[in-house]
Amino acid sequence: MTPRGGNGRRGNLTATGVSQEEPAVSAGRSWDVALLTRTEPGRRNRRTIDSVVLAAAALVLGLSAVIASSAPEHDEAVAQALMTVLGWADPLWRAAFVGVLGLGLAIVADVLLERRWSLARDLLVAAAGLVGAAIVLGGAVESDWLPIEAHVLSRWGYPELRLAAATAVIVVVGPELVRPVRLVATWLVPLAALGAVTFGAALPSAALAALALGLAAGALVRLAFGTAAGVPPTDDVKRALATLGVEVADLRPSEQQRIGAAEYVGHDARGRPLRVRLLGRDAQDTQRMARRWRSLAYRDPPRGVAVGRLEQVEHEALATLLAAQAGVRVPEVVAAALGTDGDALVVTEQPEVEPLESVPTEQVGDDTLQNLWEQVALLHSARISHGRLNASNVLVLDDGPMIVDLSAATLGAPQSALDIDVAELLVACTVLVGPERALRKAVDAGWGDAVGRALPYLQRAALTPHLRDLARSHEVGLKDLRAAAAAATGQEAPEVAPLRRIRPKDLLLTAALVFAAYLLITQLAQIGFGTIVDEVGKADPAWVVVALVLAQSTFIASGVSVRGAVLTPLALLPCVVLQSAIKFINLTVPSSAGRIGMNLRFLQRMGVPLPEAVAAGAVDDASETIVQVALFLLVIPFVHVDVTTSQFHGTGPDSRLVAAIGVALVISIVAVLAVPKLHAKIVPPARRGLSGLWSVARNRQKRLELFGGNVASELLYAFALGATCLAYGVHLNLAQLVFVNTAASVLSSLIPVPGGIGAAEASLSAGLIAMGVDEPTAFAIAITQRLCTFYLPPIWGYLSLRWLSRKGYV
Repeated sequence: MTPRGGNGRRGNLTATGVSQEEPAVSAGRSWDVALLTRTEPGRRNRRTIDSVVLAAAALVLGLSAVIASSAPEHDEAVAQALMTVLGWADPLWRAAFVGVLGLGLAIVADVLLERRWSLARDLLVAAAGLVGAAIVLGGAVESDWLPIEAHVLSRWGYPELRLAAATAVIVVVGPELVRPVRLVATWLVPLAALGAVTFGAALPSAALAALALGLAAGALVRLAFGTAAGVPPTDDVKRALATLGVEVADLRPSEQQRIGAAEYVGHDARGRPLRVRLLGRDAQDTQRMARRWRSLAYRDPPRGVAVGRLEQVEHEALATLLAAQAGVRVPEVVAAALGTDGDALVVTEQPEVEPLESVPTEQVGDDTLQNLWEQVALLHSARISHGRLNASNVLVLDDGPMIVDLSAATLGAPQSALDIDVAELLVACTVLVGPERALRKAVDAGWGDAVGRALPYLQRAALTPHLRDLARSHEVGLKDLRAAAAAATGQEAPEVAPLRRIRPKDLLLTAALVFAAYLLITQLAQIGFGTIVDEVGKADPAWVVVALVLAQSTFIASGVSVRGAVLTPLALLPCVVLQSAIKFINLTVPSSAGRIGMNLRFLQRMGVPLPEAVAAGAVDDASETIVQVALFLLVIPFVHVDVTTSQFHGTGPDSRLVAAIGVALVISIVAVLAVPKLHAKIVPPARRGLSGLWSVARNRQKRLELFGGNVASELLYAFALGATCLAYGVHLNLAQLVFVNTAASVLSSLIPVPGGIGAAEASLSAGLIAMGVDEPTAFAIAITQRLCTFYLPPIWGYLSLRWLSRKGYV
């Protein structure tokens, strides 16, 4: 709690620091207890770290639900152990639990009394989401749709709703609590969770679910409406600037905040317009996460921007100074250093005017466009790539366009980064004035060759998200723009591989294959469908869900291997979503043509040259085969295979069969070398694949991505198989799981059946039987595993395909 003096007035601050929004309290109150800090307009921002918190909380929530539903005895045993060890401090635990509930209520009351309606809205949305999730979880886990009891200290059930509500309140309002209250709440919440278990108000799974649910509800609200976290109060920023020798007459948070930093605008003592970009401890984490997210979600060339907050502001200042030295019209750097509180600040003299993208089309003159291209030419002549070179980072001043915000700039930029800058600016100018004027001015400014080099990057997938949304809202046809740019520069527009469309007969063929495969399997194994259905009905749903989640996590590893298959830098997120979409393609288009066409089109859309895109599939397949063989050989010494050979009449394979296979191989090799058509069809792709594999193998990062992604994918599939086995009470070690999974994968790939339908199930069943699993259980495990890895993923694979199409990746 902190004293508040003066007339007790609290409210939003104007540019001069005068409160004007909220009413004054009684003039007779000279001292008051404050839970909330003063509010300021614009002091809200979205943080990438909140999305990570939301994902982690959802994962913990799912795991706690599995524990509560499938292992209640263990849950109760852990609770009893905590009572035994910590029960001596029962009054302390009860006080902590009641204290966190009381603090939550006090915060809600203060929000309402202070008329902080934006916070009240946030709390209302968080409460609605929390109650809805609690009803669903309670009904699913304990068949109690609303776990509420009369006594405040009694056991309410799963999840612990009281603790969840208090946690959500603290997470939502926490950034605007005064520091002492925030510190008390940070310690009180975990103590209350431990106390709830110790004095019997909740089981460990319920308390864990409460913390996760509260964090998830708070993070979701902060992502939706923004938060004051990472945006320090203006008075603190003024003091930090004063220590750097920058005296400001007025300062306020910018109305347009960007993820990863806090931005302020104002004037110094001499009336010069200032823009302050601040990276605090919270903002540094957000900036780091924002950069990591961008490297995953968007296609960027390699960049060498430092991640420390001081290094970041120094990098921006250095890039701005070097651009100015090259003759580029950029803001003047005033200061770039650490403040007294450890916050990093970069201060520039920058007019507060609307960016170029806000200027009406009829007011954008040809001289402005030509002058802008000339400024970019100066920037690129110094080998500086802007990184976000669109009209939102261009100001139109009396003496010409000014390029601002070089925080994402790359010094000594590779040619690919410069080409992406050109593509970004060309699309931005097209949004402003249309393709004809944009191209004409670019060519007139001498950018014909640069526009030609940027043709592969004139794709939605290569644009920044902001410009991509603008292009879609202004109905800019990138395909038409690419063709017009090629014509204007005298080049040929790069062709993009067509997609194989899904036809009704493809679906019928898939259904027929599934039916025939399972009919054949049951006949060969002499096991009826009834027996298999009975076995499947015995599966533990919790372990099946774990297997399903593990099977989908292979998309991430496979996406990494796709990145490693080409030298051109690719974003990870689209590569991951592509793996999900391919599951839908594999099921609905029962041939390799659909998968190959999808991969080729995706890589071309990402700006990969056609020869490299064609070779990428062979590179990925070759590395996958190498990894599978290596893992198979590695685990063989640790696996005991139980194979019954009584049904075989001979002691080994027929020598005539071996000779026939050898002759067939020799004839095949001779035919490939001698017949021109076969030679042209088989040898060049193989040569491209080996050449591409060698090129990738020489690059350390690509080598790690390619082979590391494939190893991780195989291990995750093995873990998924292990979870499926546990669902049926079968325990296999990791070596056995890897052996069965890789053997089944290799064997099913040798049988020319689309998607391995039938062959994969038979191979998995055979491998499990060889490990000593009885036949009905082995077939049930194989079917469940295939449901998790092949038959269910196309459901969300269709949504993934729609997302890729909407974003312009395919």
